[in-house]
Amino acid sequence: MRHFTWNPQKRSTHTGTHEPSEELTRVALSKPVETEDGVLPAGSMGTVVGVYRCGAAYEVEFAKPFHTVATVMPDAIRHTRA
Repeated sequence: MRHFTWNPQKRSTHTGTHEPSEELTRVALSKPVETEDGVLPAGSMGTVVGVYRCGAAYEVEFAKPFHTVATVMPDAIRHTRA
């Protein structure tokens, strides 16, 4: 898996469409995401705690399977119901 480091000076090359998320939105991962603390599996649920460049990336806090905060690209999350 590729480790993603967010660089706010670099322009996003994301050209697909996604449903924008706001802070405190509940989301689930649509694919695994590698973090400094380990790999979060697809389906892990978290809360958006930061939005970068109008939705180019999101800072998401996860409690399970372990507590971590990860920068996640929009194609890796989907909205969930609380």
